[in-house]
Amino acid sequence: MATQTAKTDSVRSLGDGDLEAIVEDSSVTLVEFYTEWCGTCKRMKPVLDTLADDTDATVVTVDIESNLETAIEFGAQSTPTFVLFADGKPVKQLRGGQTEQALRDLLARFSD
Repeated sequence: MATQTAKTDSVRSLGDGDLEAIVEDSSVTLVEFYTEWCGTCKRMKPVLDTLADDTDATVVTVDIESNLETAIEFGAQSTPTFVLFADGKPVKQLRGGQTEQALRDLLARFSD
């Protein structure tokens, strides 16, 4: 009997220098700015994994404590903060926990 394993590491964690290259290489990128100690951020992880696995969008995370310059650049003053990039440009920002459906709808609006 074959077992199906979940895709792992589908959501990449980025540093200050990585975000620009990822955003430029993908037509739609969802970035979660988070902190390790944020409970809501921890609850968002399975949602982000699901979105990364079954949408065409690139889904990444950025730890604001380790990457303060990037967090400041994109206005991530609280966690989680989500920034959606379309064609290399930030087009939408959401603060706080989001439902999977809300994020899915947002991605669909900006996907080809």
